[in-house]
Amino acid sequence: MQDTILDMLAVIMVVVTLWFTYSIANIIVTIFNARKKDKDLKFCLSRNGYIFYIILTVLYLACFIGGIGFSIYGITHGYSAWYRNGMNVAAFMSLVYAYMLSSIVLLGKKNMMVGRMLIDYRKLKKVNFTFDNKMSFVYMQKDFNFSTRFADKKELRKVIFK
Repeated sequence: MQDTILDMLAVIMVVVTLWFTYSIANIIVTIFNARKKDKDLKFCLSRNGYIFYIILTVLYLACFIGGIGFSIYGITHGYSAWYRNGMNVAAFMSLVYAYMLSSIVLLGKKNMMVGRMLIDYRKLKKVNFTFDNKMSFVYMQKDFNFSTRFADKKELRKVIFK
């Protein structure tokens, strides 16, 4: 009975891993397509942001590939704990990387891109930078906010408030 429940949870982790991996691929493809259309879009990251995202990307790839490898090894050799733990690691790192990638900021001459959303500067209303590393604004009558923890805040302010 307990093995059946754990196997069901492992299947759910496979679905979670696939969903967040799809989300990651979607964000990356959207960034590449937007940069292809608008050559002026550049990453607006501080030095710490570049270092953080490089380390996070390497860690994500290592944990994702390692987790899938452990899962395959566990399936082929009959080690169900290896399979479950491998899927847990892959699902957790996919969740973390998708969340962090959704708050990456790109700046251009007329547009700003946050995650997958391309925003025109001229249509921003009520822009507010808070002390807890967040930026909030109204765009098309909807409130948005995102983390500016790893963004270059000086560059972001300079472009938005000109």
